[in-house]
Amino acid sequence: MPLRPLTLCVLVAVVSPCAFAQEPAEPAKFLDAHCRDCHGGDTVKGQLDLDRPPANATDAAWRWARVRDRVRSGEMPPPDAERPSSAEAQAFVRAVDAHLRTEVPKLPVDPGRVTVRRLSRAQWENCVRDLFGVRVATAGFPADDLGYGFDSIGDALTLSTLHLEHYLAASAEVAAAVFDLEDPKQPTKRRLPGEGMRAVVNPGAVHVGDHLVLVSRATVEQVVRLPRDGVYTLRILAGADQAGDEPARMPLFVDGRELTTFEVGQRAMQEYVVRTPLAGGERRLELVFANDFYDPDNPDPKRRDRNLHVEWLEVEGPTDVRVVPAAQQWVHDAFAGRGEAPARLQKLAKAVLARAWRRPVADDEVAKVVRAARQELDASGSLVQAARFVVQAALVSPNFLFRLESGRPSATDRVQTLSGVALATRLSFLLWASTPDEELAQLGRSGKLGDAAVLTAQIDRMLADPRADALAGDFAAQWLELRALGERAPDPARYPGFDDGLRQSLRRETELLFRTVLRDGLDVRTLLDADFTFVDARLAAFYGLPAIDPARDDDGDGFVRVVLPAALRERGGVLGHGSVLAVTSNPTRTSPVKRGKWILENLLGQAPPPPPPGNDSLPDEGKVDSTRSFREQLEQHRSKAQCAGCHVRMDALGFALERYDAIGRHRERDAGGAIDCSGELPDGTRLDGLAALKRVLVADPAFVRTFAHKLFVYGVGRELRPADRLRLDLRVDDQLRTGVVTVRDLLAIVVRDPAFALRAAEGR
Repeated sequence: MPLRPLTLCVLVAVVSPCAFAQEPAEPAKFLDAHCRDCHGGDTVKGQLDLDRPPANATDAAWRWARVRDRVRSGEMPPPDAERPSSAEAQAFVRAVDAHLRTEVPKLPVDPGRVTVRRLSRAQWENCVRDLFGVRVATAGFPADDLGYGFDSIGDALTLSTLHLEHYLAASAEVAAAVFDLEDPKQPTKRRLPGEGMRAVVNPGAVHVGDHLVLVSRATVEQVVRLPRDGVYTLRILAGADQAGDEPARMPLFVDGRELTTFEVGQRAMQEYVVRTPLAGGERRLELVFANDFYDPDNPDPKRRDRNLHVEWLEVEGPTDVRVVPAAQQWVHDAFAGRGEAPARLQKLAKAVLARAWRRPVADDEVAKVVRAARQELDASGSLVQAARFVVQAALVSPNFLFRLESGRPSATDRVQTLSGVALATRLSFLLWASTPDEELAQLGRSGKLGDAAVLTAQIDRMLADPRADALAGDFAAQWLELRALGERAPDPARYPGFDDGLRQSLRRETELLFRTVLRDGLDVRTLLDADFTFVDARLAAFYGLPAIDPARDDDGDGFVRVVLPAALRERGGVLGHGSVLAVTSNPTRTSPVKRGKWILENLLGQAPPPPPPGNDSLPDEGKVDSTRSFREQLEQHRSKAQCAGCHVRMDALGFALERYDAIGRHRERDAGGAIDCSGELPDGTRLDGLAALKRVLVADPAFVRTFAHKLFVYGVGRELRPADRLRLDLRVDDQLRTGVVTVRDLLAIVVRDPAFALRAAEGR
């Protein structure tokens, strides 16, 4: 990475002595002693001029904060300059901290402009699930673009005609699931002809005319899609050529589970019937000819060969009365009644639009949808079809697809306070990645969310709800780049067995750790260093852990929480997870640079600047001197003056993980011999492996601050500005003084930040 000496210091733009009316004397002396020779008067290296006054109070505070961070980390002053003593550096940091604690609360609040946000794929799924109890997969939707690492940023999200096509199709599926056309007295019949069935075990099945003949022991299958869980009647029209001393046996399987066995005792075709509950969705039906018999010498030609004939298999149903799911009861209540169709449609539209659009709706908005629904009623003659239209219209509207935030005037014409409804929506999408429930929405409409006690109570209530697991599956999965696992394709020759199943297990392990830190109120630094992890049978073998006890699987997902034995204790925390180790590697080898950069960006919030042209990578593998180790090649790259500044810290962090290969397996040696995972940070701290790295990261407040920064970006929907970071860091430092910082603490800091409840005034 390119970086001339002092460039990092340049990037933070240190404040001049006239930054504040009340100048912090000791920090100013530190700058005079260690920075001014290179950054003042006629000497201005790296575009840093200490004599240049800051633009405003926020700029000044921001500069002091960044200088403090660089001095704390030991990056500045640079190694080739006269270094202050440890005591002197610590005194400087304490003095700047005290100064910022006085000045930051005085800074003006600018909430910035948040670009209107389209629902991401995950948010769309969650909203539909929570509104109607319907699960519709959005894997086929166009991928969401990322902004600042998240798909909840309006500046990055686009809308195309392809999106609209998928929204129309998916909303029609939701509407059909909410309002079905079932009549238990006249259930739907799905007849599957024998000639269309496929032999899957032993090809001893032939098609004769319009039916199927199983001439030897064989299995044939047919897949059928059922609309919902319910009771179904299965009928098979079958007959058999008789031979031997028993009738033909015909087991019927559903999804590999034997449902019943029919004895087909005559050649004439007759129906064989079974009534059974079945789950909705795609079901695999199998018919087996279980007892083939062949006696070519039998004197009766009709008794020489037993064969099974199948003309069709029919699925009728569901035959039970559909029970309305609890999540849909409100919709059916709104549509219930014996009144005229227009009145019922209006009542339905008013209820559906208000919930789906996450705000009160105007009479003219309701009337517009009702007019269109009545046209559908006139065209189809079906009131149920018209009701479906109302649901579909609500879900394809920009009012549902976009998070439209309204505000109300405040004391300044530059800033507006979010309406209670908009605040409820921000809160629900931060904690649940979904729409507000009725309790939260009601508090928003009443304006009570502006009460700090009410807001705190809602945070606690919502975090106790299972929907808060979205913080693991949506927020953490994006923050830690777990979604990138699906794109990783390690060289199969070097890393056999790295398949989709392992990818899913690796990701799930990390999500479960985050969920536990959230649910159990653990310190967030447990994410870096834990004495436990979660594994299924596949991961237990992958990590070399004892086989798991299935009886301990509380969630039924195959994962159990295990305490790590001493030999594997280093694995505890995300940096020991195969998920993170895999996403920070190349297809053919590990990458200390990628791993170090990932730690700086995602855990410490200190992303290095981009490299200059021509210095963004090592030589291609084919051009590498095979007699030199990767560490030696990287040291040669780092010897370039424009690369050294960034790599000093980044490489030390990355090499600490070298005992784990490109898919996260432990190793002590590689092709070059014994693994050397040692390194030295700019402040002189020595690292020799993951355990030492974790101690450094746990002790660094930058991790907890970065966690809060990521939550802010995810929840507010825009980049983090200097004033935002200064406010957040101040509150995080206050929390750090208590000794424990939980996810709930950081969420409360973000939600109570002024920027969370404000928006830029219209026209600003």
